[in-house]
Amino acid sequence: METKSFWHTSKDNSEIRIEKPLDNVDAKSVFVKSRYSAISLGTEKLVAIGNIPEELFTKMKVPYMDGNFDFPIKYGYSLVGKTTDNKWVHVMHPHQNQVVVPAENCYYLSEKTNPIIATQISNLETVVNAIWTSNVKKGDTVLVCGTGSIGILLAQTLKQYCKTEVYIKEINPEKREKLVGLGFQICNSKMEYDICFNVSSSEHGLQYCINHTKTEGKIIELSWYGNKPISLNLGSNFHYKRLQIISSQVSEIPIGMRNNFDFSSRKKLVEELINSIDYKPLISNIISFEELPDFFKKVRNNEPNNDFITVVKY
Repeated sequence: METKSFWHTSKDNSEIRIEKPLDNVDAKSVFVKSRYSAISLGTEKLVAIGNIPEELFTKMKVPYMDGNFDFPIKYGYSLVGKTTDNKWVHVMHPHQNQVVVPAENCYYLSEKTNPIIATQISNLETVVNAIWTSNVKKGDTVLVCGTGSIGILLAQTLKQYCKTEVYIKEINPEKREKLVGLGFQICNSKMEYDICFNVSSSEHGLQYCINHTKTEGKIIELSWYGNKPISLNLGSNFHYKRLQIISSQVSEIPIGMRNNFDFSSRKKLVEELINSIDYKPLISNIISFEELPDFFKKVRNNEPNNDFITVVKY
């Protein structure tokens, strides 16, 4: 079976390439036949259009990435497949139809874990970090602004695991209709929230959060803007209400949780969430591996995306 991988060859083009033969599997390595991989659209769009700051080229590297952010580049970071002994594993790896990785880099899934949902392990680690960063409490009224993959996973986790009252701001009318069908409440312009999570990748979304947070409330910023500068109005009630804007990202465990969790135990917590929370309805689009170039062509053209989570099937 030929090894095929997905590359962004320029800011205008992506393609599937034939790789050199995989290294032989030794006693310390595992052969994995890919079955699914996740598209984390916020970050992957910035990579595809070449909007990664040069000073972050090293920090932004992911396991098994090839090339560089100034193109060409093989990128992606959440793949699920089966080993030769028929076990399901999650691997941090770009989009590729088969891989050989050290056994220590495989996370073996339990038999009850849905492999399609397991593609969201990396995104759910981001969600868990955001929840830890926010110190959200049961009964808090929270806003999630934006429902891409991170936003919708965050909203479902806050609702079902944290038992908070969740409202969502989403500008896409088709998504809003779907959200109501999923049982979510749509925000209105008169409400204020204890905590707002901005996952919109938009300065307008962040500004909305600033304008609708209660006194001494928190705005958790999960969006990453790459090279794009943003403009905010920090006049009006920002200082008067003593608001906090706090960055949250996945690459480190929040300091306050480091005595209780490391990367391994955080991943185990995420798998527990997968098996206790209904995330399946949030995966609204499954495309074939061969469709990836066309998918990212639409992304580059800013065509409307009415899906919450897109998963690649091999």
